[in-house]
Amino acid sequence: MAHGSSRTFTRVGAFVHRHAWIVLAFWVLLAAALNVTVPQLETTVSQTSADFLPRSLPANKNLEQMSRDFDAPPSNAVSSIVLVNDDGLGPDDEAYYRRLVTRLTDSSDVAYLVDFAGHPVTREAAASPDGKALTLFVAAEGSVGSTRAHHAAQGIRAEMAAADKPAGLQTYYTGPTATLADLFSAIDVSLLIITGVSVALITLILFLVYRRFATAAIPLITLGVGLAVTRPIVSFLGGHGWLPMSNFTIAIMTALVLGAVTDYAIFTLSSYHEARRRCLPVGDAVAAASGRTAPILIASALTIAAACTSMAFTSIGMFRTAGPPTAIAVVIALLIALTLPPALLSLAGRRGLAEPGPSSEKRWRRRGARIIRHAGVYALASLVLLVSCAAILLTQQRNWDESSMFVHANESTRGYDAVYKHFGVNAIAPEYVLIRSDHDLRNTADLAAMELAADAVSRVDGVATVRSITRPDGKPLAESAAGYVPGQVGDRLDDASKQLGEARPDLLRLASGVRQLTAGADEAKARMPELVDGTDQVVTMAGGVLDAMESAQRVVDAATDGRQDLTAAADELRTGLDRIAPAVAQLRRAAAAAQPALDGFDDLFGPLIESRSPASCSADPACAAARAAFDRFDEATGGQARRTLTQLRGAASVPAETSRRVQQSIAPLKDLLGRLQSLLGRLDGRTPDQIRADLARLTAGVGELSAGMTQLSDGLHQVQDGTDQITALTDRLHEGLDLATDYLSTMSAATSSGAGRGFYLPPEAMKDARFVEGARLLISPDGRSARMLVTWDVNPYGSEALARSRDLAPAARKALAETGLKDAEVSNTGLASLSADMNDQLDRDLLVFGLVAVIAVTVVLAVLLRSVVAPLVLVGTVIVSFAAVLGLSTLVWQHIIGIPLDWSVAPVSFMALIAVGADYSMLFASRIAEEAAGRGMTSGMIRGFGSTGSVITTAGIVFALTMFALMSGTTLNLVQIGFTIGLGLLLDILVVRSYLVPATMVLLGDTMWWPRRKA
Repeated sequence: MAHGSSRTFTRVGAFVHRHAWIVLAFWVLLAAALNVTVPQLETTVSQTSADFLPRSLPANKNLEQMSRDFDAPPSNAVSSIVLVNDDGLGPDDEAYYRRLVTRLTDSSDVAYLVDFAGHPVTREAAASPDGKALTLFVAAEGSVGSTRAHHAAQGIRAEMAAADKPAGLQTYYTGPTATLADLFSAIDVSLLIITGVSVALITLILFLVYRRFATAAIPLITLGVGLAVTRPIVSFLGGHGWLPMSNFTIAIMTALVLGAVTDYAIFTLSSYHEARRRCLPVGDAVAAASGRTAPILIASALTIAAACTSMAFTSIGMFRTAGPPTAIAVVIALLIALTLPPALLSLAGRRGLAEPGPSSEKRWRRRGARIIRHAGVYALASLVLLVSCAAILLTQQRNWDESSMFVHANESTRGYDAVYKHFGVNAIAPEYVLIRSDHDLRNTADLAAMELAADAVSRVDGVATVRSITRPDGKPLAESAAGYVPGQVGDRLDDASKQLGEARPDLLRLASGVRQLTAGADEAKARMPELVDGTDQVVTMAGGVLDAMESAQRVVDAATDGRQDLTAAADELRTGLDRIAPAVAQLRRAAAAAQPALDGFDDLFGPLIESRSPASCSADPACAAARAAFDRFDEATGGQARRTLTQLRGAASVPAETSRRVQQSIAPLKDLLGRLQSLLGRLDGRTPDQIRADLARLTAGVGELSAGMTQLSDGLHQVQDGTDQITALTDRLHEGLDLATDYLSTMSAATSSGAGRGFYLPPEAMKDARFVEGARLLISPDGRSARMLVTWDVNPYGSEALARSRDLAPAARKALAETGLKDAEVSNTGLASLSADMNDQLDRDLLVFGLVAVIAVTVVLAVLLRSVVAPLVLVGTVIVSFAAVLGLSTLVWQHIIGIPLDWSVAPVSFMALIAVGADYSMLFASRIAEEAAGRGMTSGMIRGFGSTGSVITTAGIVFALTMFALMSGTTLNLVQIGFTIGLGLLLDILVVRSYLVPATMVLLGDTMWWPRRKA
């Protein structure tokens, strides 16, 4: 491409001048038609946004494989729902949780859930220590960052709202996918703000530079039409799947198109003013401006397009969706810039508008002269400044924490805050360690191996807890320790030993009782002969009774002629006694009535009828006289009188005495007859012979008892001997149990934790509810895959977690090396490992697209400048400038503000600065080469400074302000990108293009244009 004016584009400029209205109408009508018929770019992006994560990332593959192993749809759009009640979770909150799980399970926006909180055994994995928060792991449909995942996030939040949340409960959808969804929503809002701010800033700077409305309106109209045409075309291509799209497509493409279109219009306007200052007519000035600027604009657009297209070689979704669409948009913007500004200048020029103002060429020429005089100093000072700034890059930390990219708090960031508050760590961003085997892992040997792996992983720096099938609550199962069973046995033996010790007094009492029983048995044995003799006597006496009964029966038979038996006779006798008793009583009453008469008789005749006179009578003269008379009377009767009176006295006293005795005898006789009746009743009709047979058996039984007592005595002697032996053996068993307890307790303490812990889970334990529930969530249905949940005690987005994520799988693999799972596949996935893989992929992408961009830009410059050295110098200065501005941005954001640069800042900034920075240097160098032809480098440098200084500075400031407009967004990654690119453009304009490039060109001289021959 020749330097200076292009004849072809001069003719194009002349054509545009002649058909200015047609050209203007064409672009305006095309813009209108496209915006009416093609959906807006935001709509297309919301429907066709590409994946954010490259599917080729190892951690992404592992995440999707884990889903398939557990019979879940493959999804990497993972996040969590957090439920918080600062007063403690109550029944209403738990009910809401269950309703939400049901709704999400049935939702088409959810790929699968991992419901730890819904099962008592695994609840601790999802419940906060303070009991105020729960988490629910949710995998959304689609790939993270894609349109499907974004819409799924909205659907999940709608389900949360529809589940009738109780008062006091706070709910958050948060985590990686939710954060990206919120980030993209924030970018959507930011884009409108950024576009408005960009246009306002560009308008302001154009009015400050040109101070005429008509002149400033030409770039403004061009950028308006440029956006109106490029956006729907890119939207059309993206909507039909020909271009990958994302929110970053809109942000990066809009910013670069705004800057490029405005710059191109400024370049054309500057050339037009330069021609007008040479007094060329409007038509000729328009043609001359087109001929001079078109090659520069084409080279510039190709440079930017080449840098953007190089991102097609990357794998990260953000770059693939930002680069190629921007390249196409810049090419379209080039077509507009080649035709629309000349048409506008033609229409304005015909009316005397858009005329040039005072020239600042002399001031810029003086700067060029100073640089020529002190080229070495300026070159060295510039390099020292740039290299010093670039050295700050040695301290740079990439920021992968997307949750820190929000200017304003939102649901996902508040969710993270709640998790840290109640859990103390980021419990919703776990890492998964996966173990895959060719056989069922649900056996003691493999479980023991997995416990070794879990223990090894838990020892990796930065790991807070590890939950696996062998430690579902983050702590090893106590029952699985090799020392657990010995410990349990030892405890039971210890209890048995204590019980034996406590039972020894009872055992001694038993022995004493046995001895007493034996002594009693011996005494009973000795007394048994007496019992036998007594029994014989009783039997003999009973025989006598039976004989008497038989005699009585015979008497009864004789008395009743056999009509009554003894029982009936006893009844009749008792009845007779009942009848006699009243008569006897009456007789006794009669005797009692006669007693006074008898007493009087005794008083009167008693002293007389006595054989000898009583002393009392002898002492009484009357009595003595009566007795003497009676004696004489008795003698007269031959003693008959005394005998008669004595007999009469005795006869009178007999009834009373007899009645008394009879009455006293009646009751005993009735009792005797009652006993006889009772005895006869108990005989139950048995005959005396039958009773004698019973008595014979009694005698025989007593004999047998005597023999058995002898045997009992002998047996008790044997029991006593055995009891004495048991007592002695128990004492020795007690001593042995103490020794066994000490041994097993020591063994248990040594093998229940630490290096000697071991692992043993008996088969019956695999049916335990804890194991079954844990297995459902932590072991795949076919039993061939197991996963461990690793929670970090550091920020899972931080550099430490990213680095440590590389140690998890090797630690587990090393622990399995000597087990039956030595050939198992071990991998890990999760937020930290995904970020680590993305970090590695970023390095690869930077290397690939950086090399492609550098080569492409170098080739474009080489073709334009027809040189090898000049492109290398210009690209080299741009690279140094990029490193310097990235160092300055690191200083400001990381070291002063305290927020490290987002990982996207460096690649996007490199793409913009390598393209635009090389652009300005190329324009500058090209003009110097043109001016130096035939005049020499010194003259060319001074004239080039004069002709390009103002226009490049204005264009650079406009482009920088366009990039700074990104800082009006509500996401820090856009703010940091805008700050870095804007600062880089200012650094390029104020240092690189103003001092370093011209000083280097002066130092190199004509070598700068090698191998081109001098004109």
